[in-house]
Amino acid sequence: MSRKEVAKQIIAGNVCVDGKLIKKPGAVVPLSAKITIQGEKQETKNKIYLLLNKPPRCLTTRDDPLKRRTVYDIVKEKEWVFPVGRLDYDTTGLLIMTNDSEFSEKLASPENKIRKTYIAKIKGAISEEELKKINAKLVSTTGLSSRIEIKISEGKNRQVRNLLEGIGKKVISLSRIAIGELRDNNLKPGAFRKLTSGELKLALKNER
Repeated sequence: MSRKEVAKQIIAGNVCVDGKLIKKPGAVVPLSAKITIQGEKQETKNKIYLLLNKPPRCLTTRDDPLKRRTVYDIVKEKEWVFPVGRLDYDTTGLLIMTNDSEFSEKLASPENKIRKTYIAKIKGAISEEELKKINAKLVSTTGLSSRIEIKISEGKNRQVRNLLEGIGKKVISLSRIAIGELRDNNLKPGAFRKLTSGELKLALKNER
């Protein structure tokens, strides 16, 4: 279930932990607890870790009132998985999907400062002073457009786009190319695969 669905079940009084009714969605319970929903025991499921190369014009959400394409139209698993963080509708690149809340919190927590690396294509040139202002580096330029690399660790909504728009730059395209030290240049847009245990460690590390 999604967190919203679980919260509804808890508030409705359908969830018991070790035989005791739980009414608060934020209740903390031990891993050894026996959890039942509407009287049925919930078994611990295998943990799933997937890496998706999100294509453009795709939402990082479960449902869309406008019926636009979402990541769940691409990633169809029998067990529930959720995206770790979000990518904007037109932003492409690496996105981890999992059913492991603990791993997700480690990766997304601002305290751990896991950097995500983006390549932005912007209209026109960009000066050294402007690059320093947003803590980015130039990859290439033609004069008509430029490609820059920028790393962020906070993951605020539209953060990279807002940084660039803040110095008067129009974003042509934006793609996330790395999560921590995790990269995959061979994963095609719209494709996804399972992550190895070694790759999970890379996602939680920062390049020096």
